[in-house]
Amino acid sequence: MNSIEKITVAIADDHLIFRNGLKSLLSAEPDIEIIGEAANASQLMELLMVQVPLVTIIDISMPGISGIEATRSILGAFPCTSVLILSMHTAPEYIMNAIQAGAKGYLPKDVSKSELTEAIRALSNGGDYFSRSVSETVMQGLLQQRKDDAELASLTSREKEVLTLSASGLTNKEIAAKLFISHRTVDCHKNHIMQKLSLKSSAELILYAVRNGFVKL
Repeated sequence: MNSIEKITVAIADDHLIFRNGLKSLLSAEPDIEIIGEAANASQLMELLMVQVPLVTIIDISMPGISGIEATRSILGAFPCTSVLILSMHTAPEYIMNAIQAGAKGYLPKDVSKSELTEAIRALSNGGDYFSRSVSETVMQGLLQQRKDDAELASLTSREKEVLTLSASGLTNKEIAAKLFISHRTVDCHKNHIMQKLSLKSSAELILYAVRNGFVKL
């Protein structure tokens, strides 16, 4: 009788009780083998130097290096493993950053056992897997980015300068002096920016500027 080829899995999460629960859950599956666990990114790297699993499950919130940074480092050193993010964080920025770091899957921590094992099997076969809620968040993020790109294309180079300086904290008077234009011209540029980007307040303008890389916090 042929033995089942195991899907090797490593787990990285700083909560011992969660790791124990996950190991117990997955060890009951005949085709899944837990080869090791880690409480942080450093321990995980040491583990992977000994044996590289087909799937590496990583939490985002870990002490020291975050799961997203760990994903980037791990895939740079061990490209043959597939990273599955299992996290309580489901905000768009976490998901998009994880995907950009190279994660092939992303699930919330309240996922069912059946969906978790389905994701592991999908990644072990070279595919990817995102829960429905995560997929919807990704799609919303892409649609928002398309909207932002279209709005940005409508701004003139001078309006982009005013947007950057305004979001950086400069007053209209300071912007006018820096760009050698009148205070009234700055007011007109800001009004046009607010209209084109459908913004209603200075706070929204700053948030938009940060989200689109005009300024950094």
